[in-house]
Amino acid sequence: MKTEQDKLSDGYIIQSVDEFFDYSTDISMQMLERIIFRNILYYMGEQWIDWAVKQAVFQRVMPDPNEPTPVSNIIRDYVRSMKALILNKDFSITIWPNSNDQEDIDASIMGEHLLKHMDAANDEEFLDEKEKVAIWMVLAGTAFDRTYPEMERGDWYLDKKGNLLSTGDVVTECLSPFNVAVDPLGDSLKRKRAVGIKSIKPREWVEDTFHVKLSTDEGEATINYQKKLMKLVANVSPWKGAGLESLSEYEDDDIVVFKEIEYRPDKQYPNGRYVASCCGKKIFGYDKLPIPSEKGKWEYSITDYHYFYVPGRFWSDAGVNDLISPQNTINRIDQALESNRGDIGRPMVLLGSDVEVEKLSKYGKSLLVLKYDASLSNGMKPEIKHGTPLPTQVLEERSIQRAVAQDAAGDPKNVLRGQAPSASASGVMVDILRDAAEQGHYPDLVRFYRSLKRTYRKRLILARDLYTEERMVKVGGKGKQKKVMAFSGANLRDNTDVRLELSSGIASTKSGQTQLIMELIKGGFFAPDSGIEAEVRYELLKRMGLSGFKNKTNTDTERAMGENSIIANTDATGYTIETVVLGEQEVQIPVVPGVFLSIGNPETGEAEVLSDDPVFKYDDHNLHYEIHRSFIVSSEFSQMSTEAQEIMIAHTDIHKAMMDAQMMEAAQKQAAMQQTMEPQQGEGLA
Repeated sequence: MKTEQDKLSDGYIIQSVDEFFDYSTDISMQMLERIIFRNILYYMGEQWIDWAVKQAVFQRVMPDPNEPTPVSNIIRDYVRSMKALILNKDFSITIWPNSNDQEDIDASIMGEHLLKHMDAANDEEFLDEKEKVAIWMVLAGTAFDRTYPEMERGDWYLDKKGNLLSTGDVVTECLSPFNVAVDPLGDSLKRKRAVGIKSIKPREWVEDTFHVKLSTDEGEATINYQKKLMKLVANVSPWKGAGLESLSEYEDDDIVVFKEIEYRPDKQYPNGRYVASCCGKKIFGYDKLPIPSEKGKWEYSITDYHYFYVPGRFWSDAGVNDLISPQNTINRIDQALESNRGDIGRPMVLLGSDVEVEKLSKYGKSLLVLKYDASLSNGMKPEIKHGTPLPTQVLEERSIQRAVAQDAAGDPKNVLRGQAPSASASGVMVDILRDAAEQGHYPDLVRFYRSLKRTYRKRLILARDLYTEERMVKVGGKGKQKKVMAFSGANLRDNTDVRLELSSGIASTKSGQTQLIMELIKGGFFAPDSGIEAEVRYELLKRMGLSGFKNKTNTDTERAMGENSIIANTDATGYTIETVVLGEQEVQIPVVPGVFLSIGNPETGEAEVLSDDPVFKYDDHNLHYEIHRSFIVSSEFSQMSTEAQEIMIAHTDIHKAMMDAQMMEAAQKQAAMQQTMEPQQGEGLA
C-alpha cells in the first residue's frame, strides 16, 4: 500500500496529470474546438483564416484579390442581443438561514451584503467576468468560470518577522473553453471524475512562487489555443487575414503551460485531490479540493454554463451554429452585389467622337458637363447605357436569409434588439412583445442563473474560510442609503445556501415602467382611500419590478414584519418572565426584549412598561395592527410556542388600544368643534 509520501511524489503527480490531459483530449474534443474556433472567427468578422491540423498553425485562405470582403455580421448582432437578454435580468440574491435562530437570520443577511459588496469590489471586476461568460456561452455553447482564493491580492501587512504578507481575496474569472479539460465520462460536471485547467503562466512567476526550477519540455510544444487566439485577435486585420504572418515569427520561451487537476472525493481521498505540474515537474499536491468540503458536500472550483443541452453529452451546442449557413449565403450575395457594381452593373457612356468633361457650378452645386462636336460625330450625341444589375430575386433571397437568421435566433421581429413594432406602439405593448419573444429563451436564462448561483455559493464558502480577519463591507441599503459594516468569515455561521430570485416584474423597459406607473396613478393605486392594504400594495409593487418605488408605508411594513419575526423566534432569541402584581395577585408574563409591551395597573390606572421600545410611539398603529392581526390568524401562528403567542396577542392589543384612543381623541375634537360652530350659526340666523 502506498504511503502518503508516495501518493504525492513527483512521478505520481506528473504521470496522473499528463495522462489525464492526454485522455481528455480525444478526437471528438478536437472537432469541438474547431467548431468553437470557427464561431469566434465569424464573430470577429474574419473568415479568411483556417487551422492547419498537421502543421498546428493558423494559415490564410487565399481568396481572389479582387473579391470583396463581407462586412455584414449577423453573428455579432445575435451574440450582442443574447448577451443583453441574459444580463439585463435583475436577479436578487437571497441567503437562506440554517435555522430560525435570530443569529442565523442575521448571518444570512450579512452573507447577502457580502456578495453584493464582492460584486462591486475592484471596480465591479466580477461583472466584467460575468459578461465574458455570457458571450462564451452563446459562442461556444459551454462556458466556464473559476472561483479560487488569490493570495497575492487583498490588503498587505507585516507579520512578526517583518515579512510582507497579503490577506488574500476571493476571485472569479472566466475561463476559455480551450483551456478546460474534463473527464469524457459523465454528462454533468458533478459526475466527472476530474476536471483540469491549462493556463499560460510566465516561467519566472512559476519558479518564484513555487520555488522550483523549470526546464524546457518537448511535450509542452503542443498547441495552446489561448496563446494563439490572443495573438490572432491582437494582430490580424479583418481584411483577408492581413497580419497573420506575425503570429509565427517568434515563440515566447518565457511562457509555460501550467496544468492543474481537481479530482472528486472518493473512499481513498474523502476530501478530493488537487494537484499540478509544469514542464514535467511536480508543483504541488494536496489531499483536498480548492473549495472546502462541508457536511459531505463538495464542489469543483470550475462552474459550467450551458446554452443548448445535447442529451447524453456534456458539451452543449452554441446558438451561433444555426446562423453559420445564412451568414455564408448573405456573404456570397454581398460579394456578388459588390462585384456586379464594378462589372456589368456599372453604367456605360457610348460616344460618337471625342468629348470634353468640364466642371461647372450652378445653383450652388458642382456639375460635370460632357461637351462634344456634333459635326465630328455625324450628329450623334453621347448615350448613357445603364448597367445590368443582379435580378431582384437576389435581394429577396438576402431578405429571406436574414429572416431565417432571425427565426433561428428566436427573435422574429428584432424586438430583443430594441426595435419597436411601430412608432405609435406603447411601452406596455413593447414589453408584451418582448416577453413573448423571451419565452423561448427563458429556460436558457434560468439555466445561466442556476450556474451563477453555484458560483455565488463557492465565493461565500471561500470567504468564510479566507476572511479570518475583520474587513469592511460596503453596500447600498434600502432607499439608496449607504452602509459600511465590519465582517469576518465567522459571521457567516455556515449559512451558505444561496438562492437567486427574479426581481424584475411586468415592465422590463423604461418606457414600459413609466407608462405602468402613470396607469397606477390614474387608477388610484397610490391613493390613501384606494382600499388596498399597505402590505398588499408593497407586495404588488415588488412583483411588478417596482420595489424601489418610494412609499411611506414601506418602512412601517418592514418594521412590523420584523417584529413578527422576532416574536416568532422567541425560543431562539430568548425571552424573560416578568412578575407583575395586579390587585392582590401576582401574574407571570413572558416578555421579548425590544418589542414594546405594557400592562395596565388597575389600582393606579397607569400602564406599567415591561419591555420598552422608544420608537413605538411613532409607529403607524393602524398598519401595525393589520399586519400583526394577519399574522395571528395565519397557520404559522398556531405552531408557535404558548409564550410567543401571548406576547404577540398582547403587543397587538396595545396597538389596538392606541388606535381606539386616537379615534376617541379625534371624536372629542370633532364634537368640540361642532359645539363651537353651533353658537356662531345661531348668531348668523339672528
